[in-house]
Formats: sequence, structure tokens, C-alpha cells
Amino acid sequence: MKTRVILLIMYCIVFVLPAQNDTIKVTSSKQYYDSVDAYVKTITVNFGTGVFIPQGKLQRYFGNAPLFELNANFPLKKGKSIDGVFQFVIPNQQDDFLYLRTIDTVQAKSTLMFNLFLRFKKSMYNSQKSKVDFGLGIGASTITTDARNPFYSGEDDENKYELITAFLLMPGVELKHKFSEHTEFTFSFDLQYSPYKIEGALREDIGTLALIPKISYRF
Repeated sequence: MKTRVILLIMYCIVFVLPAQNDTIKVTSSKQYYDSVDAYVKTITVNFGTGVFIPQGKLQRYFGNAPLFELNANFPLKKGKSIDGVFQFVIPNQQDDFLYLRTIDTVQAKSTLMFNLFLRFKKSMYNSQKSKVDFGLGIGASTITTDARNPFYSGEDDENKYELITAFLLMPGVELKHKFSEHTEFTFSFDLQYSPYKIEGALREDIGTLALIPKISYRF
């Protein structure tokens, strides 16, 4: 289905754009088909699970918690690639934090944590069965809370509960090992940096760092 959708879009572009003659159109469409089809086959989807381990001040508010990840890898040239990554954590709340709403300040708990980011990777070692990549993730980390939005009116574009969103920076290293043609496991270790204290939202610095050991499976 993924391949068909991409090919349909590319075909529409090819046949809508003006060309000098029919031969050029046919040749161009075949080139697009071959190149897109070949590239789509190199895209892989991975599901991972790991542990979110808070460090420093963050340990006061959060304990170790399960983390789940879904990512799609898009290969580039010269051993480089980009991952589109979605992670979510089921928080293990240790202590409440003060959340400053528009009209008052309340004690709040986290209900879910999720990260959305791009990971830029470069291969440092590559053999027939194993591969070592270094990566840097850049995106956002969001904590949903149980603090009600006092101005929520039921509109679709409104959040019923208050959110804490921070910049995310995530360097890491991963070891990939291929057991068969269609089975590949990845063992990785990341450091998450997210300064959650946002002016006007949190009245206290709840911390910034967490370690994430993880294992992923390619399918």
C-alpha cells in the first residue's frame, strides 16, 4: 500500500507536468517508478521497547518507567540515514509538581509522556551481520498532565488537560545485528535532554536528563 500511494503521487506529477513529447513522458515515468520502487524497498519500520531512567532532579518526580518506540528509517548516501521517531512513556510519578495555569497554581501529575523527533544517524562500523551507528535526535518532548484546562470549551483544536512541551535533544549509539534476511535486532543506549521547566507553566525545575536503554525489532 505504501508503495502504491507513493507511485500514484509520482505518476500524477509526471503526467501533469508539461513535456516535449510522449516518449519523454513514458521514459520519465519509468525512471520515477524504478527509482521510487527501489528506494521504498530500503525503508524499514522498527518497533522498540526500553526503560526511561530519570537522572538528577528528574528522579524526584519520576521513577523508572517502560518506554515504547516506533520509528521508520530512511537511508541516505555514504552510510547516513534519518529516523522518524515516536516514543511514549507510561510515567511512574514519584511526586507532584506545581503547574501555573492562567487563573491559579495547582498540584499536577503526569498522565503520559511522549517524544516526537528526527534522528540523524551515521554508520561507524558495518559488517555483513553487524552495524554500529551514532545518532542525534532533535525534536520535542511532551508531558500530559491531570490539570484541567480552565478555558476548555469542547472545541476539537483545544486541549482538555494542560501540557508541558520542551525541546528534545537525544544523542545515542546503537548496535544492529542481523539474524536472518528479515530479522534484525537493535540494541541502543540514548541520553535524553529536555528542559521541562517552561516559563509560565512550571513553577519549579523538575529536571532535564534521562537514560534510555532500548531493544528494537525490524519488520
